[in-house]
Amino acid sequence: MKNPRFLIVSRPSRLDRSAGGTVWRLLGANNRHLGQSEETFRDAAACQAAIEGYQHRLDEARATLCSQGRGGLWLWKLELDGRTVAASARGYRRQRECQYNLARFLAGARAAAADAARPGAPLGGAG
Repeated sequence: MKNPRFLIVSRPSRLDRSAGGTVWRLLGANNRHLGQSEETFRDAAACQAAIEGYQHRLDEARATLCSQGRGGLWLWKLELDGRTVAASARGYRRQRECQYNLARFLAGARAAAADAARPGAPLGGAG
């Protein structure tokens, strides 16, 4: 089984996003989607730099859980310097499931950072 890792992907620009089309996703050891960027970056290099910056500041991030929509699904998000930088990949029916998955995201991001610190280990992949 692989360690958690960041995956850098390109997607078409959307009107509700900033210019560019590169985002990151954090995948768990089982390839489960743990979370994703809320920002869109101009290219893979800018996305990679943002990932590295976030990883060094995870302890400073402010986590928020909220219930949204008519179904009342719970979502989490992480903020740094007043900007939302990461969010849950999906909604959860119960608050405790949302909290658990936020903890899994944070643990995965830390593990990916530790793995990337090893010589020769790539931080993210192009997709």
